[in-house]
Amino acid sequence: MKLYVIRHGETNMGRNNIIATEDEPLNETGKKQAIEVGKEIRMLNINRIYCSPIERAKDTLRLFGLDKNIPVIIEDRIKERNMGIYEKTPFEKLKWNEFWNYNSDKLYPELESMKSVYERISEFLDELKSSNRNENILIVTHGGISRAIYWYFNGVLENGNSTNINENCRIYNYEL
Repeated sequence: MKLYVIRHGETNMGRNNIIATEDEPLNETGKKQAIEVGKEIRMLNINRIYCSPIERAKDTLRLFGLDKNIPVIIEDRIKERNMGIYEKTPFEKLKWNEFWNYNSDKLYPELESMKSVYERISEFLDELKSSNRNENILIVTHGGISRAIYWYFNGVLENGNSTNINENCRIYNYEL
């Protein structure tokens, strides 16, 4: 089973290095990114799509221009990490590596921990794996979720640091 993971298109908060709110929309660059990567995605023979319920992910998916017959499942477990009190916080006010660290709850107890994010992603991916379907699956999601998916396939680094593999509208491939 092939798994393709894409982070939504760019937002103004993301471009300006601010932790986005859940209702932050795609900006014009993000819309163009989604249209462009949609051309690549249409070549992948996708059988099923899982999309975050947050609008910027759903808008990204709509802009791909995919066949309307491909089943789309809105999946809460691939919703971005709950940022809580850190929404609208500029990146420079955070210890970035610790913020995205597997052990982030030690420094940021008011934030959904990356450990918790990893657990929900692991559960979701384990379910996909156990379905034993030979399908090409597309996941349209967010940066924190992309990191947790990377950990699922490559392991969490011993120091808990996050791998920054979450460019907007870039396709990441995995074998499930």
